[in-house]
Amino acid sequence: MVTFTHDQEATPEADWLESPRVSAMAELGIDWDTVEKLIVVAAHPDDETLGAAGLLQRAADHGVSVEVLVATMGEKSHPRSTTHTPEHLAALRTIELQKALAVLTPGVNCRTLRLPDGGLSEHTRDLEHEIATAATPGGAATLIVAPWSADGHTDHDAAGAAATNAAALTGSLLLEYPIWMWHWGSPAHPNVPWPALRKFGLTPKEHALKAAAMSSHTSQIAPLSDNAGDETLLSPALLAHFGRSFETFIDMAGKFTPSGPRYPAWLGTQFDAVHADGAEPWDPQSWYETRKRSLLLAALPRTLYQSTLELGCSTGALTAELAPRSRQITGVDASAEAAASAKLRLATIEHAHILHSTLPQEWPPGRFDLFVLSETGYYFTAEELSEVVGKMAASALPDTCVAACHWRHPIAGWPLGGDDVHRILRNDARLKLLAAYTEEDFLLEMFCFRDAP
Repeated sequence: MVTFTHDQEATPEADWLESPRVSAMAELGIDWDTVEKLIVVAAHPDDETLGAAGLLQRAADHGVSVEVLVATMGEKSHPRSTTHTPEHLAALRTIELQKALAVLTPGVNCRTLRLPDGGLSEHTRDLEHEIATAATPGGAATLIVAPWSADGHTDHDAAGAAATNAAALTGSLLLEYPIWMWHWGSPAHPNVPWPALRKFGLTPKEHALKAAAMSSHTSQIAPLSDNAGDETLLSPALLAHFGRSFETFIDMAGKFTPSGPRYPAWLGTQFDAVHADGAEPWDPQSWYETRKRSLLLAALPRTLYQSTLELGCSTGALTAELAPRSRQITGVDASAEAAASAKLRLATIEHAHILHSTLPQEWPPGRFDLFVLSETGYYFTAEELSEVVGKMAASALPDTCVAACHWRHPIAGWPLGGDDVHRILRNDARLKLLAAYTEEDFLLEMFCFRDAP
């Protein structure tokens, strides 16, 4: 969990905009014809404007029913003020909220729940109930947009948790918006969920109305008075993050992952950005990684394989250890950066070959008797994973083994989790399970093909 104060030095906006990770963010594509209702959840008045003003406008313009749920009135924004009581602040912020929404979408349905500011974590179930009740029957046609559940502010985190639970309960789609992440985070911060970030471009009109709405929240962007305790809460440095020509949403469930022909290019760009941040982003020398590789190698049913294909070889750490067990080995990765690093690592191994290509679209030539999917299956959709199995079967030599090993904890922003990957493989009629090893952190399974060539 991150800790910060609003008055600490903010991460400069230029640091974010100059990062290759920002340019690698996928565009958020929403089929508005399938959305009947948008529920925008705010922990405090102004969250809805900072995080989702453009999206709110776009939904209304498409004829989508929009409801704004404001959990608290932000009455404790200035706890040391001697000029404004919490009651006064709540009244003031109510007026500011009404002005901002009138700018964005006149007449929008807004409900203020007036739960305690700073104490939302104790009322998560109440907020969850309100969100779930607001969803359309069945939930599938509802999009819930809420503060990010790991934003670092207790009320934001609670609002995000309530929205996540409500979305799961009703079957609604969920997007989260970060507010304070831009303040405490940085492009290299490990808590920034880059693969899940989606960019929502604003039209000039949407951008201008968002700026006008932000100016309505005077109590937050200007001092209440010259007295101590009445200082500006949202600094110009923080507000700069919300003056962009786009909004950013977090798609933790991977429901808005690019699809079709856009996916391979985005995937490669995403991993190039990961490797640009650090040559070894997954620390292959850690005990977790070294032990996992040793277990995978020990589980292989044969000592030596004629030809191995590793799908998603990254920088080649596992490839190098598979090489002595293979007469020929090919590693494939969607990232040009990763493939270049793998080539350097394996430069002295003559029978090792590294390819930069995106699977399953760019399947390598040749036939293989060992396929290895280690920490890669969740980067496919379920349909693509089925296609991968088909292409493995079509290029399999007799007595082929498929080794699969995946992390079991949540993978932010991708379509599948590790358990999902292995469930799909086990349920595929073309594969037969040979062996399985399960830990709390990962699954390791060996398969063969039922109709072996």
